[in-house]
Amino acid sequence: MSGADPFANFERDGFALVRHPDIAAAKDALRDALMDTAQFIARRVLTEEALASLPADQGFDAFLDAVHAAETGNAVTRALYEVFPSLPSIISMLDAPFVLDLVRRAGVARPVAGTLPLIRLDRPNDTKFSTPAHQDSWYSMLSPNAVTLWTPLCHMDADMGLLGVVPGSHRKGVCGFKPYEAGHEWFETAEPVGENDLTPVAVGHDEILIFNQSLIHKSGFNASQRVRISVQLRYNDLATAQSLTRTYTPSLSAWVLDQQKARLDDLH
Repeated sequence: MSGADPFANFERDGFALVRHPDIAAAKDALRDALMDTAQFIARRVLTEEALASLPADQGFDAFLDAVHAAETGNAVTRALYEVFPSLPSIISMLDAPFVLDLVRRAGVARPVAGTLPLIRLDRPNDTKFSTPAHQDSWYSMLSPNAVTLWTPLCHMDADMGLLGVVPGSHRKGVCGFKPYEAGHEWFETAEPVGENDLTPVAVGHDEILIFNQSLIHKSGFNASQRVRISVQLRYNDLATAQSLTRTYTPSLSAWVLDQQKARLDDLH
């Protein structure tokens, strides 16, 4: 990493945009792995006619957009959303040397996974899975200096919806949340955050945005005709963890819960 220190204002602003050639190389490798899996899943889900409409050699972005155009009821992209985070190539990003270096430079002395990596797909003009402005602290509440790394896995432009942040909002710690009621998300902030409060951050192919998990942020609306795909890596700090017996534990999937229920119902 050369030039000005991207972490110079991290404590003040709560985020840093880091550029490094290792980032682009890692993302290219991930895109290859995702492409292979996407082709496999498409062959299982789509009809022969739909498969014939998919481009063979135009790259991952074009393939993902064509899959979404050919699918019915989000059948393929939903499967990709579920399967992508379980790929070993994705999980291994948590131990990538350049990633751990960034996490430590952001002040995390003893990094431990906060969650498995999350791969998010935002379909064009789709608001069903849009989230309000929020803090990632909600997912663990363990370390005040916990961080998230976010970067797109597509070649992204502003029409696809930039991530917006509220600089300095992390300094207030974990904010209040609305009591859950139908009509808003269960992690929605008690104080409303307007679009004018958010500073959009453009993240390039060789860049990663790293931010304190108490930083208020929000994904932008995808107004393009393309699928936006991004990856998030979350880390707690064992050195500042408020508990050593309530750290990261994988959640049971809906599939597992459904299978358990079916077998319990059979017993009764």
